[in-house]
Amino acid sequence: MCAKCFMLVALSCAVALQQPALRTCGTTRRTAVQMKGKGSRGMPKKGFMQPGQTVNTGLKQKMAKKDFFDAKEWVAVAKLDEIDAPGSTKAVAAGRAPGKLGASGFEEGAEFIWCLIRGEPSESDSSGEGGMQKVFAVDGSCRSCRFPMTAASWAREADGRNSLTCSFCGTKYCLEDGEVLEFMPKSNPVQWAAALANEQNGPQRMASLPTHVSKSGRVYLRLPDNTLQ
Repeated sequence: MCAKCFMLVALSCAVALQQPALRTCGTTRRTAVQMKGKGSRGMPKKGFMQPGQTVNTGLKQKMAKKDFFDAKEWVAVAKLDEIDAPGSTKAVAAGRAPGKLGASGFEEGAEFIWCLIRGEPSESDSSGEGGMQKVFAVDGSCRSCRFPMTAASWAREADGRNSLTCSFCGTKYCLEDGEVLEFMPKSNPVQWAAALANEQNGPQRMASLPTHVSKSGRVYLRLPDNTLQ
């Protein structure tokens, strides 16, 4: 056998002995895809942190601050020294109802009146912002009898929550979430009269808006979504 024929036979044997590396049963093997941030819940750095390291929350705080100032629903309504002690109240106007066509043309909606109350942080308040600078914003009038809430009485309940009691009908509300704690107690003649006129409407939760007190002492409240300004 000549040298050239011998080389061809050897090359054919080598090719026959090779195992297929790229294809099996007609399918191409692909490298497994590795996801970024796997096991880090979307936080790029957390997946590669070493024991003892902590996540830098500076960016998160900056983003929260930017969201606060960019949100048009946040409105400055007062200064903290205008409600300088727990129980102090102040009526403020912020936002308005949608307008409508009237007999004389288009009529703007009425302004919403809110009641600011200086309170104290409750035990469940984990924000810790401002210490004693806790301010609540609720409906300007009682949901049960429509009496102004600026005349209501503030108190700290046994469970640590802040409450506000209407001075006319006696209905008590939780300032944290607007829950009715006591409805038309009828403990005196005035409350009896208020109950006769309004009790059939039943207890209604009071609106309680998110608030923010800046370092400079400005009080902001966040209007409900889609409220006109």
